[in-house]
Parts: sequence; structure tokens; C-alpha cells
Amino acid sequence: MTENCPCCSGKPFVQCCDLYLSGKTYPNTAEALMRSRYTAYALGKPAYLKKTWHPDSCPELEAEDLQTKWVRLEVIKSKQGLKKSIVEFRAWFDENGEERALHEISLFKLHRKRWVYVGPLNAWP
Repeated sequence: MTENCPCCSGKPFVQCCDLYLSGKTYPNTAEALMRSRYTAYALGKPAYLKKTWHPDSCPELEAEDLQTKWVRLEVIKSKQGLKKSIVEFRAWFDENGEERALHEISLFKLHRKRWVYVGPLNAWP
């Protein structure tokens, strides 16, 4: 049986975010990038997060910063532009046995011909 991708696309992991996390290809839309970044958080892959973060806003990240147990992702809205894109999502996580959600509207920009995460336009814990 094939394991579904953590990004909740409904596709098998090997046909979805694994293509990006393994370096075989790079996401060609902001939504695909956001889904792959969620998967990197869920699987504890700080190197991928750094690679896909805009250099002007990227914090220092270590594996121990990625201890949150992510449960599921819900993409609410995605607006793809030519040089800037916005993705609104809810990322559900487990906190002491209780399910909570991070609700964010994220800004993505083209940087060196690749989509990168800039940061939240706003977020609600």
C-alpha cells in the first residue's frame, strides 16, 4: 500500500512532496511549495525549509525546532501571481492531545526563478 502525502493532497507521497524534498524537481507553484514546506515541517527536514525560504527572512533552523506533531493541512485559498503569490491555509497540530490549528496567509515570491516563502501576511494561533 502506498503512503499518502502528509500535505493532504490525496496523492501518494512518492508522487507528491517527496519529488521536492528529495531534490528531483522544484515546486512550480506557490501552493505546491507551501504543501512541500508543510511536509518538511511534518517530517523534520530543516535543510529543505532553509532552501525554500527567502534569504531576507529565513531564520536559523535546527531539527530540534521542528518538534511539533503536525496532523493535517487544509489549503483554504491560493492566488497565484507572476512574481508574488498568496496561499491561505490551516495547519493542524497536536498539542498535549488536543488538536489546534495555525491559520496563516503566506506570501511567496519568485527568487532566482524559483518560488520561495517570504513570511506570513498575518497569522492566528
